[in-house]
Amino acid sequence: MTLLMAIVEATPSPAPVPGAGIFTSPFLLSLLIWIPVIVATAIAFMPNPRGRYEVLIKQIAFFANLGMMAVLFIAYNQFENFLPTMQYEEKIPWLPGIGVTYHLGVDGPGLLMLMLSGLIGIASVLGSLGVRERVRSYFCLLLLAQASVNGAIVARDMFVLLVFWGASVVPLALLIIGWGGPRRVAAAWRLVGYWGLGTAALAIGVLALYAASGGQSFDMDVLLKASLSPRIQIAISVVMIIAAATRLPLFPFHGWIRDVLSEAPPGVTVVVAGAASRLGAFLLLRTVIGAEPAAGHLLSPLLAALAAMTVGFAGLAALRSVDVRHAASYLAMVPGGITVLGLAAISPLGIAGSVLSMFTGGLAAALIAGVCATLAERAQSRSLLVLSGLAPRMPNVAWLLTIAALALLGVPILSSYTAEVMTFFGAFKNQPIGAFAVAAGLAVSAIALAVLLRRVLLGAPNTDAPGVSDASLGETWFLGLLAGALLWVGLFPGGPKIPGTDVPLFDPGLLNQMSAGISDIASQYAAPTPPAAQ
Repeated sequence: MTLLMAIVEATPSPAPVPGAGIFTSPFLLSLLIWIPVIVATAIAFMPNPRGRYEVLIKQIAFFANLGMMAVLFIAYNQFENFLPTMQYEEKIPWLPGIGVTYHLGVDGPGLLMLMLSGLIGIASVLGSLGVRERVRSYFCLLLLAQASVNGAIVARDMFVLLVFWGASVVPLALLIIGWGGPRRVAAAWRLVGYWGLGTAALAIGVLALYAASGGQSFDMDVLLKASLSPRIQIAISVVMIIAAATRLPLFPFHGWIRDVLSEAPPGVTVVVAGAASRLGAFLLLRTVIGAEPAAGHLLSPLLAALAAMTVGFAGLAALRSVDVRHAASYLAMVPGGITVLGLAAISPLGIAGSVLSMFTGGLAAALIAGVCATLAERAQSRSLLVLSGLAPRMPNVAWLLTIAALALLGVPILSSYTAEVMTFFGAFKNQPIGAFAVAAGLAVSAIALAVLLRRVLLGAPNTDAPGVSDASLGETWFLGLLAGALLWVGLFPGGPKIPGTDVPLFDPGLLNQMSAGISDIASQYAAPTPPAAQ
């Protein structure tokens, strides 16, 4: 409450004016964090005699997310993609005695993560319209989870990042326990265990940075720009890699993903597989690649090895699965491995591909996990030994599952194609072994996807299987939103243009907007310019 009052009463420090000045709210990022908290509080205290207003609660949650997405889209259009500095900054003293400030800011990669979180937020509410029990509690927790993810994205103070990073575990675990499948308790405890380990690792890394930099401030502009010895850089980076690996997840810190994504309700599944897990790659970008160049160079083979093991394991595990939701959970690991390969490339092209892959990979992972969760519910079975010949009876689900499979593989037209091309071309020079290993793992994943599609969609229907029905309108919309975003960015990565001109229409292009900040990070790894010939 004290922090909320400080946000309202204090005047943030001036920040670069975004865009043409149409939208210059100094509280933009705070709105994205605290509006879900305020709406969740309002829902919690709203009278609901005998469940009479459950539909209204769902509508409030949906329009709150839609309103935040509208504000975010205006800010996205007004974002200055040529400024390397943070934009929409807010900086308010919070715990000055130990150097903690409520410091928020966003650059190109952060803006992409916010757009991903906004889309996932709308999709999660649409995917939760079928919730019938304890509706008030469900949507309160869902909004709190979205707020914590947004807070972790925009935090520019390591103490604030740690708070939001750890806070995201609580509502997600409670959502799984309250509305998950038969093994929901075990799944929730796995999530708490692995993400708790990651939070502890992040805390150790933050405190080590704080001590090594003089113990004056937790601000990222101080901690991540401090001059540290290579040995200290490596030690801190290893701890940060562990924290990121538990969240993304990367092999061998993936133990939570199968149970969580297969037991959580569809609306929660897309949050975990989409925006929440991408925070792991975002942390690597900020604290290892962007801040510790000596450690980035030395540890890049480790990152490439983690990426290769993750993609290879995911493909093999999915190929052996006989549970459709288990297979989808493993396949949702593939985009994270590709993202880490781009970071391991430590080249400007690879880093740019990795940043784009955070967005596209989050959408693809959420889509494959969400569509398989919907398929299992509508087919009344999760067994691949039972499901067969569903395409004629579930046409909407069939098309969405096909798009999800193509998005994971990065075929042309879908936005994941652009991200994977940039990532692999950036990685083949500096990490050729890792790149070929990830490509081999991707080939195994392609076989697993082909087997999954053949088993579920094609063939003769199983007469012993339960009755099936196609996705409902809400389910089609929430999955279609994810698929549509993948198609839109794939078709117009630089934004649609007025015919015959280079003037953008309403979308300036994701590739253009993400560039702010990437050049500053990638410049540390750019190849030296050869001297001019005499």
